Amino acid sequence: MKKSIFVFLLMLLPVLAHADMVEIDGVKYFILSDHAAVMKKDGGGYTGDVVVPATVNYQGKTYQVTEVLSYAFSGNDNLKSVVLPEGLVKICDCVFFAAHNLETVQMPSTITSWGNSVFAGCTSLKTFFLPDFLTEVPRNTFDGCSSLTNIELSDKITAIGEKAFAFCDGIKTIKIPASVTMIDESAFWNCNPKTVYCYAEKVPETVEGAFDLLDFEGVTLYVPAASIAAYKKDEAWKGFTKVVGIK
Repeated sequence: MKKSIFVFLLMLLPVLAHADMVEIDGVKYFILSDHAAVMKKDGGGYTGDVVVPATVNYQGKTYQVTEVLSYAFSGNDNLKSVVLPEGLVKICDCVFFAAHNLETVQMPSTITSWGNSVFAGCTSLKTFFLPDFLTEVPRNTFDGCSSLTNIELSDKITAIGEKAFAFCDGIKTIKIPASVTMIDESAFWNCNPKTVYCYAEKVPETVEGAFDLLDFEGVTLYVPAASIAAYKKDEAWKGFTKVVGIK
C-alpha cells in the first residue's frame, strides 16, 4: 500500500504546485482554483464520526467540495462513520481502504466518478452503496467487507468486476439482476451465502473461479425455470448442487 500511495503522490505533483493544503474543522483539503478535495489527514488520520461540509471558506473565498482523493480515509481504525455532502462528484480509488472499524458511510446522489477498491478491507462496514450511474461494479469494491449481509444490485449493472465481493463471508443473500452479462474472476470468492438469485435467462459470461471457495452444498441457487439446465451445464455455475426455478 505504501508504494501505491507514493505513486499517487508523484502523480499529484503538478497539481500540488497550484494548490494549498489546509485543515478546516477537522477535515483536510486540497484547495484548488475552482474546488476543494478531501485528502488524507496527518497524524493518525480521521477518528470517530466525520461530517464533510458541502463548501469550505478559505482566504475569503468559498469552495465547493467535489472530490475525495485516493486513500483519504484509509487505514483509520478509529473511524466509525462518514457523511459526504450533496454536490460531491468524484470518489477516487481506495478512499476507505482498510478502515477496519468504519460502519456506515452516507453518500450523496451527485456522484459521477467512482474508483476501484473504494471499500476494500472495511471489515465492519454495514451499509451497501453503489452510485446510480454505475453499470459495472469496479474491481475489489467490497473485497473483505465481511460485515455486509445482503447484496442486491440494481438493474443498471451489466458487469461485476474482479474480486468485487471477495471475502464477504457474512453475506446471506446475493441478488444478481437480469441485466448482468459478465461476472469476472473471483467476484464472489470465499463468500458464504445461503441463497443466490440470478435473474438472467441467458447465463452471464462468468469467469471460472468466480464462485471459488463457496460452500456449494449449503447454498440454494435461484434462476429462471427455463434456464436451469443451462446453469447446471455452465463450468462456472455447475458447482451449485441446489438449483431452483424462480416462479
